Amino acid sequence: MKWGLNIKFIFITIFIIIFISLIFSIILVYQTRKALLYEFAQRGQSLVKNLALNAELPLLLENTDTLTSLAQNLLREKDVQQVRILNERNTVLVNLGKGRKLWAWQQEKIVYPVYLTPEAQKGSIDDMNLYLSDNRNETPAQNQGQLIGTIEVIFSREGIIVTLNRIRWWIFFSGGIATIIGCLGAVYFSYTLIRPIQRLAQATSSIARGNWEERLEVSREDELGALTDSFNLMAASLIKKKQELEASYRELAQRERMAEIGKFSMMIAHELKNPIGIIKGSVDILAKQDTSKQIKQTMIEYIQGEIKRLNRLIDEFLAFAKPLPPQKIPVDINQIIEKVCTHFMIPEPAQKKIAIHRQLGQVPPIMLDEHQIYQALLNLLTNAAQAIEKQGDIYVKTDCAGSWLRVAVSDTGVGIPDAKKGKVFDPFYTTHAKGTGLGLSIVKKIVEHHGGQINVSDFPGGGTTFTISLPI
Repeated sequence: MKWGLNIKFIFITIFIIIFISLIFSIILVYQTRKALLYEFAQRGQSLVKNLALNAELPLLLENTDTLTSLAQNLLREKDVQQVRILNERNTVLVNLGKGRKLWAWQQEKIVYPVYLTPEAQKGSIDDMNLYLSDNRNETPAQNQGQLIGTIEVIFSREGIIVTLNRIRWWIFFSGGIATIIGCLGAVYFSYTLIRPIQRLAQATSSIARGNWEERLEVSREDELGALTDSFNLMAASLIKKKQELEASYRELAQRERMAEIGKFSMMIAHELKNPIGIIKGSVDILAKQDTSKQIKQTMIEYIQGEIKRLNRLIDEFLAFAKPLPPQKIPVDINQIIEKVCTHFMIPEPAQKKIAIHRQLGQVPPIMLDEHQIYQALLNLLTNAAQAIEKQGDIYVKTDCAGSWLRVAVSDTGVGIPDAKKGKVFDPFYTTHAKGTGLGLSIVKKIVEHHGGQINVSDFPGGGTTFTISLPI
């Protein structure tokens, strides 16, 4: 499926908007989570530190009632789940909790060793040695005095998780709204910018198909409006140029037609002049009273021969000037070739020694005008015989190549130079002393009227090959 420019633009824009929104949302969620966790840790450390300061003296005295009261006060905090207070021998003095079982990822445990030092009593958060651990036997890196106990507090992360989920949902919801707005903007932008360009492309294609009257309505005053106006001016200019070209072409065609008619007339006059002259001379001799019977018979034969020649010339001129449409019937072209080769008479001089070799393959019957194809093959054989000077061979071959039936007529004559191969099918062009130069032109017309084509190439060892390709 071929996508238009507006569809591509919309999809690319939507992809970019979604990608940017997703990246922005991920970064925002990450930074928000990081900030909330930091605040959560700071608050937990502050609560544990305050408990440690208040529990220092009860720990020394191992006053469990006071320690229990302090632990209960801390448990009133919503996110505090369990408080354990141990003496320096790791004996549990207080172990209070809310009874809720939390997964490891839902809780955070803070272990605070309590030392009997002046620094611990000053209560500076920066100097306080807090650390997270699952092992209460761990000790700080530096000994700060006599260890009098350990406080373990487990905090629940449920509240912060709920807050994070709510913030995450709002961030992605806002990103979705922004994406929808961006998509609507992309569609609107595509409609206002891409659609006029598409209309220009469609109008250009319409003109290319020949609809020269195609115009676009100018409904904008921006660059696209100027482009549309320029297109209309270009279309009007093209029509004017087209009309001028058509007028020039008609004039040129008329001149070429007149030149062709003149050339054709000169050729007819030249070709008819010789046989008419021979006929006139023969008639003058026959008109004499003292002409012998033998001479009269010879003159009559001359007249009959020239009349046949005139008929042949007239047939060639008519076939070239006004070819009849082919009357096609299913025909075996090999049979036509056999008939042509049987009836073919080698042109003068008769002393030429020419052998015709037939290499006919298995080919199916095809739709042909038998008379026209016969004439085309006869012209090719005549042309091949004229190319042979004294002695040579003519090869006629048929075969199939895909959906084409091919007929190749080759000779071992003088050949055709490459510079002249492009002219051999031109009317009145000939390289022989005799002939009108219409034979190959007639062949080309007949073949093209049958939907085929004809090519000329060199024959291996010298000579020329004309190949006719006809659709099966």
